[in-house]
Amino acid sequence: MTRWTTLVAATALAATLITPPVAAQAAADPVTSLKGQISAHEAVRVVEDSGLRHAKWGGWTAIRRGVLRLGGSGVAAADLTRTYKVSRLMGDHLDDGPWDADKVNAEIGANRSISANGMLYRSGPLYQPVLPDGRTWALAGRSGASAAYGDQIVNVFEPGTLKALLSTAAGKKASKYGIRKKATEYTGVITFRQLSAVSPTFRSLIGKRSLTPVAGTKITWHLRINDLGQALTLGTSWPIAGGYEAGVFSQYPGRGLPRRLKQNIPAPRAALVATPSTLTGPLPRPSSLLDATFSVG
Repeated sequence: MTRWTTLVAATALAATLITPPVAAQAAADPVTSLKGQISAHEAVRVVEDSGLRHAKWGGWTAIRRGVLRLGGSGVAAADLTRTYKVSRLMGDHLDDGPWDADKVNAEIGANRSISANGMLYRSGPLYQPVLPDGRTWALAGRSGASAAYGDQIVNVFEPGTLKALLSTAAGKKASKYGIRKKATEYTGVITFRQLSAVSPTFRSLIGKRSLTPVAGTKITWHLRINDLGQALTLGTSWPIAGGYEAGVFSQYPGRGLPRRLKQNIPAPRAALVATPSTLTGPLPRPSSLLDATFSVG
């Protein structure tokens, strides 16, 4: 499948007549390194582009920017803002294509999601119609990482998921990032069934839907990890019935810099949050590549 989402030195040895050469330091084990990052509650910046494409109907692109904080079993909190763009072809077919035009227009604006203290909050033009006066946020349920996922379906900040992903790697090659900094690029394929077996995030995204119809779907992935064992970029793509294709490219800029990102992710002020019982209607769901995967035919 075409990876349309993809945007994508020498070691000096000191020696003297007395001291033998110093061996080059091996790259850190990614899973061990991730566990250390989780224990340290590191914050990670996220820059992500995802989308759905069809030759006849066109498609959409979602752009997400924000930050997540590691902790617990992986991602403990997240704050991301999502904007939505439609292709010219999709725009021409909003009224007669397989789209909800009103929802598409609401998603074009900036919609923000926060996961904090085990709860999920939503704000933006997609949710505003059901919010009561004086409230700008909706409590959307319990969640540790939902704000960070929904477009990207592979959570490389879960140690078990990262380990399983690397176990399916079919290719591995040296890479670089920044100025003369080393990295390793892994490529491979993992099925929905395999991912579901190891990833709580993926199972949460699927929810109560049956995995059986799409269990054999193959996710082609490529992951770059720096020599500190930190994920730099993750690209995923998979086919969808009916001639559609999905793809996501996630970047984690700033990894490996001397100064770590320090950012807390607080929940919205309680006075601004509407509980489910006070909403004036059902809380809308943002368009999802997984929703398309299960429903497009």
